[in-house]
Amino acid sequence: MNTIRARTDWWLLSATLALVGIGLVMVFSASSVNAGVYGNGLFWANTARQLFAAFIGLVLMLLLKFLDYRRFRIGAAIVADGRAHRWIRLGALNVQPSEFAKPVIVLYLAWFVASRGRDINSRFSIVPTLLVVGATTLLIAIGDLGTALVVLTPALAVYFVAGIEKKHFLVALCCTVLVMAALVIQKPYRILRLTSYFGLTEQKIRQTPSLQWLAVRLASTSAARDATYQALQSRIAIGSGGLAGAGLGNSTQKLGFLPEPHTDFIFGIIGQETGLAGCSFVLFLYLVIFWRGWSAAMRMQEPFGRYLALGATTLVVSQALANMLVALDALPTKGIPLPLVSYGGSALIGTLVTMGLLMSAAERAPSQ
Repeated sequence: MNTIRARTDWWLLSATLALVGIGLVMVFSASSVNAGVYGNGLFWANTARQLFAAFIGLVLMLLLKFLDYRRFRIGAAIVADGRAHRWIRLGALNVQPSEFAKPVIVLYLAWFVASRGRDINSRFSIVPTLLVVGATTLLIAIGDLGTALVVLTPALAVYFVAGIEKKHFLVALCCTVLVMAALVIQKPYRILRLTSYFGLTEQKIRQTPSLQWLAVRLASTSAARDATYQALQSRIAIGSGGLAGAGLGNSTQKLGFLPEPHTDFIFGIIGQETGLAGCSFVLFLYLVIFWRGWSAAMRMQEPFGRYLALGATTLVVSQALANMLVALDALPTKGIPLPLVSYGGSALIGTLVTMGLLMSAAERAPSQ
């Protein structure tokens, strides 16, 4: 293997470190209400866990960054556990396996699509991908539909750029929509979230004779009856932040109005405490990641590196965009963390591993 001289992409590295730093500050601020409600123990435990996850993730990211991305070109099959759970408890730690599946799927896609070359449209290329990515995504979707949609995004992007025929792409897209629709119908609380987003609340469903079958299904769920509550509180938080925000630590929505403000809806707290300026800066940092990742993918002459950069970039940026749109009530509520920012050790470490893979490829791409 010929050595490729790496040049640190300071834009990419700086954007990543800035988002991690913002995340630590905002998790500290958004969790601080727990100090008064539950006692200092939970507050400091959350902060310490996030710091520990950031340390582990950054070490792994830098290690992957300095390794030549071609070392990762492996054809290892993804082995999915048929008993997959959303969380695995290891003593006091909760591990989310799906977060670590994300960079693995990106690696698999890059290796497989690059190895098929011009045969990308043959059934010997499409079927294995459907079996591996499709089966893994389905297992994730059973417990976490939002994460499954995020995992599918880089697969669609990589195959589209690789030159898959339009008919195959449309078939795959239609199959994805049908499967996701079936999974939504499977869980009543998912139906409620979707219908509530379009203004069809549970009360309106009960009052509509033709929708009594749906009312019966919704009555069987123990989920919150107001599926739009979190999104509404998040929108209030962002709207009340104004241009410069109320100041760090001064959010009022985290005082019991916005549930779990340090996790999936942390963008709402960022909006209230730092205003439009803070939200715009966070968006700018994700755009930097998109710019540097996409630029590297387009400059990369080696297929594996191109698809690795493309898949990693799409994975992180699409998840960030989805989270911010949910926080703005522009998408139905779904539990998708804000990459590098939201509380959660598994998500933070998994995303930093993905960023390490992206840096490894981007920093070895030919100069512009």
